[in-house]
Amino acid sequence: MTQVQDRQEQQQERQRREQQIERQLRQNWRQIRYSILDQFGQVSTADLDAATNVNDLVARIADKTHHSERYVQNRLQELAGVGAGQGIQNLQGIQGQRFGA
Repeated sequence: MTQVQDRQEQQQERQRREQQIERQLRQNWRQIRYSILDQFGQVSTADLDAATNVNDLVARIADKTHHSERYVQNRLQELAGVGAGQGIQNLQGIQGQRFGA
């Protein structure tokens, strides 16, 4: 297997895991939403409602809390119940749909 093929397979696997995380967040949004509000006191319901995808959600939380995006990503993984090491960077949300919708 070439390095290019190996990288492509790794990228595809990462994208599958990222989609799983987003599905978990969306499926359990009401419960996770309250956990996010408890975990990150500076974040408002308006911030959560305005997020268009997970990247936007992470950026909004990081901006309000002054935590790194990596820290926020890890906390969201835990709240979503998705295993460690399954990063959520570069997610593409459902276009035109608010994350909390």
